[in-house]
Amino acid sequence: MSMSSYPTPADRSYNPAGLARRSVDLVRSIAKVAGEGAHHLFVALVNLDGVREAECTITGPVLDDQTPDDAVAKAAFLLAGTVCCGTAMVILRTVGPDGQATVMSWAVNDLTARPGTAEQSRMAHCISEDRDDMAPTPGFRFVDAPALA
Repeated sequence: MSMSSYPTPADRSYNPAGLARRSVDLVRSIAKVAGEGAHHLFVALVNLDGVREAECTITGPVLDDQTPDDAVAKAAFLLAGTVCCGTAMVILRTVGPDGQATVMSWAVNDLTARPGTAEQSRMAHCISEDRDDMAPTPGFRFVDAPALA
């Protein structure tokens, strides 16, 4: 397996179309469990090369095959990097109609998302916002993330 962040033809798991499809499906699954509202998605991939980050906002209908969005594609691309050599932290912040923000998170390895607890989501949110303190954040509700289908 190569030492790059992303699978290469030398890797036995290399299948560009399959990786792209699985990555986008994972982003769609995350958006679907969040329900209605505006969703802010943050992905940080950590591997031997360092940390790479992507953020995107998902609004309107849950992603479908016709939703073009470069930021969503970048988030999916980073998630594909979890197949060969890295783990990603995914944080989803959804602002509902009442203005309340709900935050949940997952750890992703080999494109498999493991739900985070409310406490893990709070810590991940603080890390993604570069906050040193772990004090309560007004207007935010941290919840256990559901398993993804």
